[in-house]
Amino acid sequence: MVKRLVTKARLRAIAPWVALSLVFVSTSVLIGLLAFVNDSQRVTIGAHAATVSPTFDGHATVDLGAVLPRLRLASTDPFGPGVNIDVQETNAANLTDLINRDALIAAQPEGEIARIQQAVQEMAVDDALAGAGSGLLVTVVVATLWAMIGYRRRRELWHLVHRHERRVEHRAIVVLVAMLITIASIFGPGRMRRIEAPPTEWTPLAKLLPELDLDARLQGVEVASGFSTTGGVGVIKTAVETYQRSTRFYGQLTDKVGGVSSQIHQPSKDETVAIQVNDRHDNIGMDPFAAAVAKAAGAKLLIDAGDDTSSGQEWELFSINSLRQHFKDFKVVAVAGNHDAGGHVKDAMRKSGFTVLDSKPVEVDGIRFLGDSDPTKTGLGSADQPGDETVDHQSKRLADIACSQPDDKRISTMVVHDPASFTATAERGCATLLLSGHLHRQVGPETKVVDGRPVTTYTNGTTGGAAYAFALGYTLRRPGEVTLITYLKGQPVGLQTVTAELTGDVTVGAYTPLSS
Repeated sequence: MVKRLVTKARLRAIAPWVALSLVFVSTSVLIGLLAFVNDSQRVTIGAHAATVSPTFDGHATVDLGAVLPRLRLASTDPFGPGVNIDVQETNAANLTDLINRDALIAAQPEGEIARIQQAVQEMAVDDALAGAGSGLLVTVVVATLWAMIGYRRRRELWHLVHRHERRVEHRAIVVLVAMLITIASIFGPGRMRRIEAPPTEWTPLAKLLPELDLDARLQGVEVASGFSTTGGVGVIKTAVETYQRSTRFYGQLTDKVGGVSSQIHQPSKDETVAIQVNDRHDNIGMDPFAAAVAKAAGAKLLIDAGDDTSSGQEWELFSINSLRQHFKDFKVVAVAGNHDAGGHVKDAMRKSGFTVLDSKPVEVDGIRFLGDSDPTKTGLGSADQPGDETVDHQSKRLADIACSQPDDKRISTMVVHDPASFTATAERGCATLLLSGHLHRQVGPETKVVDGRPVTTYTNGTTGGAAYAFALGYTLRRPGEVTLITYLKGQPVGLQTVTAELTGDVTVGAYTPLSS
């Protein structure tokens, strides 16, 4: 009997806490879910601005507007949410240019997929926090009212309810019936009306284009049936063919890295390898190739010497998204080039976790770096515009910083975009290795002894195979080059180039030891 009383007393004591916990959880989940399914985020995806909205249909659905058909692809995660992507404005000059861009970006979609996943995760976290905040507020209000009413008044209300329970039951039934009638009046007529627009029918892309041999990724794509599909088969076919040419060329390049891996210098236990890329100019097709070279060389650090884009506009951030995704396990040291001006590129680099050099010495993986982004601003096809300083002034300013470092803090590696920006430092001998891009051709390595210390200057060719400022395409316009840099105890000891040729072959340069 005592045990039963104790148990009842305990139950009465914990009951309010259990009830409040249920109020908090149920309110948080309900409001969080409602907020999530009605949420959206405007992001830049590929060559477009777009609005991303989460769903629970298990598909990624892309709405390309009134002219082009909708596409969808089943989620690879069976328990993951779906997403609607409402593609909006772009700066493409014409439809052909737009289709080619989208097809080429789709050939290397990892960066954009990661960006969409990030947007959905951000919405989920924000809405979960909003739900938890609302749940906490409701719980506090309920607890406050419970305490204000007091035990005696609660008992009086309880007895009052039981005394009139029959009347309460009748009233409850009346209220329930009224609620059902209201719901029926709101939703019923709409359900009974004839549906003028039939539900969307989806046609597999393989059925729409049976003459094309589609890869595994395209086999899962479905196209919304309708005029935009049947009338736009030619447009769809052009996009698919562009996609296939790109994936075939760059896929073969990447596969050939394995065949030349025995020619790539392998680091010793105490050595660290970095890979330099620059002048990609939006050509994300080369990113899997560069990542494969880095893996074959055992590299752990990426040095980006700038010009990842053609004009530094927000729609070009797919280039940074791709670089981040293909080198997601790497530490990245980067500068922006003259074609990256405007702030969007550097902001995206920082958000991606890159170490963006800004005229302050910094140590990454035991290597002491100094550098800065290019001060000149150059758009796509436009003339250079002066920035906050000239390249000559930047060169002298960086030299003053490098030469002010004590001997035990000597700059191991300077990274700039334009080789003219490291001229003064090289002449004064205040850094061991000075790296750049910009010229779209390899220059060096050239080593000189200044004040008894070796100083090596080196300019890597264009990683994107760029002849001009825009390199995104289904083939290369120039040989695409990356350079492997070997370090020992933070000091550079060797360079080696790996080049993707216009023929689709891969060539490996001789390993060049550097004086230390």
